[in-house]
Amino acid sequence: MRSYEETVERTAELARMVIPRLASAQLPINPVNYALWYEYFLGRNKTLMDELDRLANQPDGLDADKAEELFRIHILGASSDRLELIGNTIHNMLESTTEILNGTGDHLEQFNREVTHSKAVLDEAIDPAEVRPLVSGLISASDSVIAANKALCRRLSMRGEEIERLKEEIATIHAQAALDPLTGLANRKSFNKALESALSENRDKEKFTCLILIDIDRFKTINDRFGHLVGDRVLRFIAKSLTDSVKGRDTVARCGGEEFAVILPDTKPYGAQAVAENIRKVIEEARLRRSKDGELLGKITVSLGVAWARTGQPANDLIELADQALYQAKRSGRNQVAIGGLCESPQVAATG
Repeated sequence: MRSYEETVERTAELARMVIPRLASAQLPINPVNYALWYEYFLGRNKTLMDELDRLANQPDGLDADKAEELFRIHILGASSDRLELIGNTIHNMLESTTEILNGTGDHLEQFNREVTHSKAVLDEAIDPAEVRPLVSGLISASDSVIAANKALCRRLSMRGEEIERLKEEIATIHAQAALDPLTGLANRKSFNKALESALSENRDKEKFTCLILIDIDRFKTINDRFGHLVGDRVLRFIAKSLTDSVKGRDTVARCGGEEFAVILPDTKPYGAQAVAENIRKVIEEARLRRSKDGELLGKITVSLGVAWARTGQPANDLIELADQALYQAKRSGRNQVAIGGLCESPQVAATG
């Protein structure tokens, strides 16, 4: 099920949009309809927004059955339903494949009986006339087996195509579960996994796993002045700026709210600092405008904290060090990069 982290003020703002919308469409203000339109005005699920817009233009509109279906897919979560459907499909495929194989086995068993019978008759046959029907019977049995095998190959080929389609759908579900729905970046769970992996795989003693934590300065002011839909656009802009500033092996994640992270595996500290400073400049120099009237949103800035660790260091220690640096950047005036330095346990620091 989707998670919601909106403030009391934000939920009140959404209620002021949802209830009039339901009333104007003559829809019951029940939990299902309210949740759908709450998610609509939240603006983070474009697929649901497009579907509700489409239904709004149809004569029948959003009936109870369609609302329940959308609620199950977009609010409760599509993954569990889709995985259950895939599981049922695989179960049915296995049952039908077993029936196909059993049917082919029947043909082979019949052919085996025909061969055994023919061999017994041939062993005792004297008159050539006795052989002719045996040959005809064997040919007929052989044709039956060949036809059954061709049918088996066709059906198994279709099963193979279906299995490939299911594999792709499962991969899509796993990919969606790893992403933040608003920005398309890795979510917090994926971030934790990527950081653990980077810290365990780095083997270059001259390089480190570097972490940059990024926080949008005075993001609440943006939301309060321009509204949360504009705030969501700012979040997507930051996400794109971060993605454009890194390489293929690096991981960009949204860790929650207006906080982002960049993981730089096998990277020297000065390289991570350069990346962080480049991110800061790109965002500071951008000029975003509100779509409806072209009004400038004002200068958007971010604060960044950079830290790095050797192989085997705990991920939480590295996150804490980068977070302390981020806090220092905020405290020192925002719109700057602060350096947390090297993350090492006391034991390593004492011996190294």
